[in-house]
Amino acid sequence: MYVTSILQRSFITWMGAAIVSGVIFLISPAHASGDKALCTPEGEALSAIKPLDAPAALPALTLTTADGREVTLADYAGRGVVLNFWATWCAPCVREMPELDRLNAALAPVGIDVLAASMDRAGHSAIAAFYEKIGITNLAALHDPKGTAARALGIRGLPTTLIIRPDGQEVARIEGIHHYDTDVTKAYLKRCIGPK
Repeated sequence: MYVTSILQRSFITWMGAAIVSGVIFLISPAHASGDKALCTPEGEALSAIKPLDAPAALPALTLTTADGREVTLADYAGRGVVLNFWATWCAPCVREMPELDRLNAALAPVGIDVLAASMDRAGHSAIAAFYEKIGITNLAALHDPKGTAARALGIRGLPTTLIIRPDGQEVARIEGIHHYDTDVTKAYLKRCIGPK
């Protein structure tokens, strides 16, 4: 009886310690904010990137390709996505496009896709003319008809870029211009949304 009581107390003490250790692990900054830590930008070069307080599920959205196919974020499951909303009449957008083109060429092989969704009312005719004029060769021509996707995502102005994990959740956003074709940006994106 006495031995059983000691064993029960020892078991209860051990279980209590295990539970406390588990709780400490789950709420520790290293674990609880692992994604946020990975997606926290450091330095002036990344100051435009604003991480979300917590990863956010995104609504279903559809973009169209030049040949009329529909593209959704689900098509990129398992890959990181840099989703940029732009237009040919937006001067900062125009400045960013060659950098986004080069960024896609650099990151697609490591599992991160750069998507550029045009808000141009003229649709794919405007996108095609712009791509040819500027020499865009690595970005798919995507269009957001009637701005439906942009509204669903709460886009407030152009350019706006969403940084999306391979599980489809947004972890950071850039509202305004950013320098994309830099080693520091590439390293950040690989760390934050690169497939693990």
